[in-house]
Amino acid sequence: MNALYLKDLADKTHRGVIAAVLRGGVPGGKLYGYDLVHALDEFGEPIRGKRTINAEQAAIIREIFEHYASGRKLKHICDDLNHRGIDAPKGGKWAPSSLVGSFVRQTGMLRQTLYNGTVTFNKMQYRKHPENGRRVSIIRPESDWITVPIPELKIVEPELFAEVQKALDMRSNKHMQRKLGPKVTTEEEKREISIKRSKEWRRNQAITSKRSNAVFGGKLYCGEHGHKITATYAKHYSCPIKGCHNRSLNYDQIMALVIDAISDLDHNTIRDHFDDDKMAETRAHHEQEIIRLKAELEALRASVNKVIEALGPDARSQDIRAFFDDKSELIHRTKLDISRHQRELAETMLPKSLDRIIQRHTNLVARLRVWSRDPEAVVPLRRVIEKLTIHTFWDQTTKTWRQECKAIFDFNALITSEK
Repeated sequence: MNALYLKDLADKTHRGVIAAVLRGGVPGGKLYGYDLVHALDEFGEPIRGKRTINAEQAAIIREIFEHYASGRKLKHICDDLNHRGIDAPKGGKWAPSSLVGSFVRQTGMLRQTLYNGTVTFNKMQYRKHPENGRRVSIIRPESDWITVPIPELKIVEPELFAEVQKALDMRSNKHMQRKLGPKVTTEEEKREISIKRSKEWRRNQAITSKRSNAVFGGKLYCGEHGHKITATYAKHYSCPIKGCHNRSLNYDQIMALVIDAISDLDHNTIRDHFDDDKMAETRAHHEQEIIRLKAELEALRASVNKVIEALGPDARSQDIRAFFDDKSELIHRTKLDISRHQRELAETMLPKSLDRIIQRHTNLVARLRVWSRDPEAVVPLRRVIEKLTIHTFWDQTTKTWRQECKAIFDFNALITSEK
């Protein structure tokens, strides 16, 4: 009877809190950026759940969001706040964990939806672990979450808040993959990840002060033989096959061909790449996999919850421990697969900032026309150029041999460089 009474009391308390949230109240204790409102209603009872914005703390919150959206590291943000003598929400010094919280539990200052003018409740459910009897938290499905808009408590603008959430998901997924990936990744998948990392590292290599690379260095190929065109002597480049027309090419001659080739990048070129049948097929594959994996994740969580409810707190055995270990590993693997498909799906979507991408590329090419070794133009252009091929053909009109350069762009790098 005592257990039934406590269960009924917990249900009534939970329903009461939900009703207060739906009326515009904010559950929980004091939250950084807000002050508690002490007032009485018409019956003389204290009004609970009311908040007002603390202007000084709100300015700190906006600053934190802006710094994180600009790409600053959490440690640097915390060090700056501590150096200025600003107290953390619970007093003492700021720590990265107070800002980013937990990815699984969706906690942390940067994930607090109230700063965006929306209170979110009913995210977590607490139960006893059947093996050790400890109180564990289980995140509910998003369909069970309760969200109520409170625009008067908004501190951060919606655009900035959305940008920070996107950055949080990206950084948290990468951290989670680095931490849990080796435990659930096969040897073949590890090899593919290593190859992809090496490619990204080569793409992000910058020009050193000792050497100023040409924009086409290491990316120039002969269209007739497929071999790489390399430097033979000062400012002259050649195909290794003797008798090839792409031999003893002058640096200025190659630069003129390369600039004409990379200048052809326009809106239609990028749209054609993302509207390609193969890209559409890849997009559909990732979308289907995300839907399937999310259904599997919900099924795994439901099965664990059923076992916890059925066994109760006194079930302790080696078999139970092995069951939960297997389920935990499956859940981690499913989450990693979902995040991987979401990132790869985002890479197949046509970017919204298409005009900015084209304008930035046009400005870089213009700087290259002024000075072909300008590092401010060479470095970003080398990242987005995947391959340059020189074709030689006979011009019947002029009765001479002519060269033409074709450029293949790394569209993922092109879009990433804009972010």
